[in-house]
Amino acid sequence: ATELEQRIGALGIHDAPTAGTFHGVAFAQLRSWWADRGRVAPRLVQHKASFIRRVLRPDEVPHALAISHEVDWAAARLVTPDAYSTTARRLGRRTPLPPDRLAEVIEAYTLEKRRRGVVDFDDLLSLCTQALVGDRAFGEAQRWRYRHVFVDEFQDLNPLQFRLLRAWLPP
Repeated sequence: ATELEQRIGALGIHDAPTAGTFHGVAFAQLRSWWADRGRVAPRLVQHKASFIRRVLRPDEVPHALAISHEVDWAAARLVTPDAYSTTARRLGRRTPLPPDRLAEVIEAYTLEKRRRGVVDFDDLLSLCTQALVGDRAFGEAQRWRYRHVFVDEFQDLNPLQFRLLRAWLPP
């Protein structure tokens, strides 16, 4: 995103377009949405592996980083905790914990975030999608403001990002 902003700036374009990552643009839109409703933006989990440690058993803590990556994998592919075990087995995932236990950890992590009033980067994409789809006025305003969307490396989008992109585009 920074490189794109620099390239646009080098072209000398006035009223430069917004450039950012999916997460960055989603977070900016959500902060606006929350502020318009008098709500305070939740804190963002900065170190997911450290946060995940809160819901792990002592013998699982050394695997926190690998577990964090698997939580990211599931979120990016819209795999819910209920579907995780079956999906992981069907796809032959090599997981840091048995799939059934990892499903429990994903569920516990989700509940712990909610209990503490925090969100992670994947939540930003989900929450922005929900706001765009669920709040018609907000969705229309954002789609008008961002009438043209360019996605670099489109082929690398995951299902969560693609769902948000669809929400950004006119129906």
